[in-house]
Amino acid sequence: MDAKVFGAFIAECRKEKNMTQADLAMKLNVTDKAVSRWERGIGFPDINTIEPLASALEISVLELMKSERIISNEVTKEEATDIITDTLNVVKLQRRQERKNALCILGVITVVVIFVLFLDSVQWQMDTLIFTGVGVVFPLFCIFGFLALLGNGIRRKITGKPSGQTFAMALALLLLFIIFMGLFFLIGTLGIGPVPN
Repeated sequence: MDAKVFGAFIAECRKEKNMTQADLAMKLNVTDKAVSRWERGIGFPDINTIEPLASALEISVLELMKSERIISNEVTKEEATDIITDTLNVVKLQRRQERKNALCILGVITVVVIFVLFLDSVQWQMDTLIFTGVGVVFPLFCIFGFLALLGNGIRRKITGKPSGQTFAMALALLLLFIIFMGLFFLIGTLGIGPVPN
């Protein structure tokens, strides 16, 4: 599926209904910038937005995914299969891009946290470095990763991009932090390991 053809078709259908980008965006609960991006062929709407988009433009989902009007009431199996395959390919591409963005954010946060702590701990001994890595770097990674992914997820949601995986990764980091800190303090309370005073 070609993003520019898809975007031109959305723009054409929107104009036929005398809707502005803002009108369409309001019907879909996305920003007008998201609609503008779709129409310029920069990206595709989230898969969950396809049906509401078709409904708002008063066309069928098949017409939307094919990016052209279907004159006859019947669609051949081959056409339907091609359209569904194209849609699934777009969804896979969106998910891959979202996962890539989330992992890039986590990678940058990891490098920054480790670098900052390394600068502070150059003169420390090995047990202090291990304690710092486990007791400080990992929790900071979880917290900053959660906040960064949450912010990215909100931005993606506002711009009409897929955001489910980003929110899931953010929640996973928050849960990891909660579990880790619970275990860390439980071990300290039982006197098994070191706990900061």
